[in-house]
Amino acid sequence: MRVLIAITAALSVLLVLALWRIDNVTSERDNAVTAADESAVKAESLRVTLRISRELITDYQAAEAEYQKETTDAQDEADRLRRCLADGTCGLRVNATCVRVDRPTAIAGEPDAGTAELTAAAGWDYSALQQGLKQHRAQIKGLQKALIGLHSKCKIIGVGSNG
Repeated sequence: MRVLIAITAALSVLLVLALWRIDNVTSERDNAVTAADESAVKAESLRVTLRISRELITDYQAAEAEYQKETTDAQDEADRLRRCLADGTCGLRVNATCVRVDRPTAIAGEPDAGTAELTAAAGWDYSALQQGLKQHRAQIKGLQKALIGLHSKCKIIGVGSNG
C-alpha cells in the first residue's frame, strides 16, 4: 500500500509539474503571439508612413520641377523683354505729360512736345518687376499644390475652423 501511495504521490507531483509547465508554455505562447501582433501593427504603420513619405517626396519633386520650369520661363521672358527694350523693337506705353518743345520754325499741326520715354533704369526695373511677379506666382502655385497634396494625404479636417 505504501508503494501505491508513493506511486500516486509521484504521479500527482508529475501531473502538477506537467500542468504547471503547460501553463507556462501557454502563457509564453500567448505573450509571443501578442508581441508578434504588436510587431505586425508596427510594421504596417511603418509601411504606411513610408508610402506616404514617398508620395509626399514625389509630389514635392513634381511641384519643385514645375516651380523651376516656371522660374526659368520667367527669367527667359525677362531676358527677352530686356533685349527687346535695349534694341528698341518694343516699348512701354505710359500715360505721360511731355514738356513742350519750342521750335522757331514749327509748322501748324506739327507736334510741339518731346517723346515720353522711360529712363534706362526704369526699363530695367520694369523687366525685373515682371520677372519677380512671375517668380512669385510660380512660388505661390507650388506652395498651394504642396499644401493641397499634404492636406489630402494627411486627411486634415477642419483646419482653421472651430469644428
